Amino acid sequence: MTNIHAAFHIYDFLLLFGPIISWWCFPFERLIGVLQRIKTSDQIGGELELTITNSFMRGANLWRWLNRPDCPDVIKEFKHLFDLAYTPRRDLHEESAPLTVDGKWAHYTFRGVNYSRASTHFGNSLILYSPSPEDDPTAGSIQKIVTDSKGTVFLVQRQAPLPTGSFDPFLRYPHFPAKLYSSQMEDTMDTIPPDVVLSHCAQFEYLKLFSDTQFV
Repeated sequence: MTNIHAAFHIYDFLLLFGPIISWWCFPFERLIGVLQRIKTSDQIGGELELTITNSFMRGANLWRWLNRPDCPDVIKEFKHLFDLAYTPRRDLHEESAPLTVDGKWAHYTFRGVNYSRASTHFGNSLILYSPSPEDDPTAGSIQKIVTDSKGTVFLVQRQAPLPTGSFDPFLRYPHFPAKLYSSQMEDTMDTIPPDVVLSHCAQFEYLKLFSDTQFV
């Protein structure tokens, strides 16, 4: 009955909290499932929480280490044992098989993360990346994924910055690395290798100050 009652308030929740993907519970439910599978030896009285926390942090640190390019080969040799201990969701070293001939991709998997060109899946095309070692990270959308004799590269079109005078709520949190961009695109195109991508980005209509302007 609780879910049925909540359904009557979805309209109010959308007005209060924005798009459902921003506040749905799937990530929390998934994490609860991970925590429930951790061995606790029936400890109680504070020991249970400490056991779960320590086990979860060990697993997170281990997967981060496995994802490092300088991870020792001896650690990688025991990966199948870590898989059994920490029930991973994906292979962090997984990459798309090379094309038999040079050409373009619709999707490309690099270190366990799936990327797409904008014409195939717009959400998977949005990335945060460093155009060069000297540049600050910027947001953009992958327009093409191309493989040639030198390897695979992404052709990325940059997101335009917010118009002058626009409000960015993240500026008040200097230690939280987030910012808003315009949904409009610049003419600048960057050609980058997959290993300079820092993360995916999320796009949503945060505010609409002008008839033709949304924000990312």
